Amino acid sequence: MSRHLKTINAPRSWPVKRKSKFWIARPNPGPHTLKESLPLSVIFTDLLSYTKSVREVRKILNQKVVLVNGRVRQERKFSMGVFDVLEFPENEAYRLLYNRRGKFYLEEVKKEEKDIVPYKVVDKTILKKGKVQLNFSNGDNIITDKKDIKTGDSVLLAEKKVKDVLKFEKGAQIYLTGGKHIGLVGKMDKIEDKKVFFTKGKEKFETLKKYALVIGKDKPIITIKDE
Repeated sequence: MSRHLKTINAPRSWPVKRKSKFWIARPNPGPHTLKESLPLSVIFTDLLSYTKSVREVRKILNQKVVLVNGRVRQERKFSMGVFDVLEFPENEAYRLLYNRRGKFYLEEVKKEEKDIVPYKVVDKTILKKGKVQLNFSNGDNIITDKKDIKTGDSVLLAEKKVKDVLKFEKGAQIYLTGGKHIGLVGKMDKIEDKKVFFTKGKEKFETLKKYALVIGKDKPIITIKDE
């Protein structure tokens, strides 16, 4: 894989001006596909307009003041995915989301929500001594003794331990991370094989299970505007 990426070939999910520059940062290899991730360098230059050059991006990151999901990040090509939270020490925080056109945007995060990141369980492995390894869509994993957590559930963490579980079930609030309804929030009505049927207001929709990410029980636990 080439280390370089022409701006004109950037994924459609990236909100960049394709004729503004010839090259754009390619994110480091990680759990997300190219279209599902956005490097910090692009976030600083194109979404926040904090910098105009790679040199300026590096200068900020080298100060160790940029956090992603509570961890200091210094690599300009580090990739953020949907729901990840970008935080600065001045109590400034943003969540990476999709708008209804399928493009990334930053939603300013309330102080009480900056530590809330729903992690979707994509796989689980039974270990010895009654332990279970949960693997999340962002590439992270934890070991827990909570065996009732299933693939598709969303997990809230606190210090690498399970704080709460949002079950993938009828009545749950879901956020769509792909498909023609990307960026939509709705209430899950029915699960049928690989499909999910959900309601938003008075309208009914269907999508694939893989696109549905649980973000709440009776109501969303994070603020998401209708873009």
